[in-house]
Order: sequence, then structure tokens, then C-alpha cells
Amino acid sequence: MHPTTLRTSVSVLLTVAISNLALVGCASTQHAGPAPASAPTGIAKGTALEELKSGNARFVQGTSTAHTWQSERVAKTGTFGQTPSVGVLSCADSRVPVEMVFDQGVGELFVVRVAGNSESNTAAGTFEYGVAALGVHTILVLGHTKCGAVDAAVAGKPLPGNMGSFTEVITPALKGKKFDNLTAAAEANVRWQSEQLLKRSEILRTAHEKGDLTMLRGIYDVETGVVRFID
Repeated sequence: MHPTTLRTSVSVLLTVAISNLALVGCASTQHAGPAPASAPTGIAKGTALEELKSGNARFVQGTSTAHTWQSERVAKTGTFGQTPSVGVLSCADSRVPVEMVFDQGVGELFVVRVAGNSESNTAAGTFEYGVAALGVHTILVLGHTKCGAVDAAVAGKPLPGNMGSFTEVITPALKGKKFDNLTAAAEANVRWQSEQLLKRSEILRTAHEKGDLTMLRGIYDVETGVVRFID
């Protein structure tokens, strides 16, 4: 397997690891490299912000179109493989259905969802695979209003079971700051998680420094459906 989108900074060991990952079916189909011309190619580089804004506007206005060609996309991506170009780190909140929010179809977005849209080794590794093998050129860290995970981190109260694991990752984003409302805290968390994602991953950081990877940040309003891009 020789994906043409592999960056020169990615080592042979990473290439082998990606090949093995594809074989066991994690985050890929049997073709990890770019699919033939007949398959979807995702959002063109340099147009991600514009396309995401346009898609969100269609979603808000009730004029979404992605659902009208899902069967074709399923057939093509199933046969030729996936070629997503935009990665999204989003909260697991059921009110934030990422593909619907941006009116994108099968094969367009490479999404990681976890409470509080918090970065981790797993999230970083997933996006590394997206950048190195699938052609992802943009990553959006998407927070949202009324986020329970951010609210819990602001409150600073112990949580049962494993729930404390995500507040521990959010707390550093809020340390030493005062917020007038929960949305401001959610914005601070988005900025922090975006920065930490690049710090954690040399592959992502190098791609970003070379201009091969664009980082976007946004807040989704669960009451209006509008995504507001920040910074």
C-alpha cells in the first residue's frame, strides 16, 4: 500500500502501522490511500471554512441536501475507500450531530467524538492517520453551548466512575480564569484542546507548521443550530 497523501515526514514505521490498521478495519476500508477518481474526494483544500459555513447555513435554514445522495456515497466509499478531507473533534453530546450540522455526507468528515471535545492520545492518533493516509488537510475543534462536561469542570466537583477523566482534561483550559457564562468557558476549552492536540502530536504539528494542515475552532449553539467560528 502506497498512499500518495503520505507526507515525507512520516516514517516507514508509521506506514507499516497504518497498513496493519487498515487490515483490521480500524478507521478505514480496504483501500487506505486515495480512492479512484470516481469516489468522493471530500472538501477541497483551502475551502473548508467556506464549505462548513455554507453547510451549516443550509442546516439552519432547513435546506440540507446531503441526504439526497447518501446511497450513492455509501456505494462509492464502500467500493473504493474513504477520502475525507476535514477532521472534527466534537463533543459526544447527542444535540451535535456533526455531519448533519454541516450538511456533509458519507466520506466527507473524519470525526472523533468524546465528552467535552477533549484531545487525547487516541484522538491525536486518529487524526494522524487521517492526515498521513487519508488526505485530511483541516481539523476543526468544535465545542458547544450548554456543555455538561465543561460545566462539570467549572464546578470542580468529583464525578463517579470514569467520568472524572474528561473533566481532568478540561480543567487546565479553565485554570486561573473567570468566566461570565458557560459559553465563554466552552470557548476557552476549544482553544486549549486545539493547542494541546498540536503539542501532543509531532505529525500534526509538523503538518501545521508546513501549511499542510489548517486548524479551525468553533462553537455550536444547541438552541439555534448555528456554528460560530472563533479565532
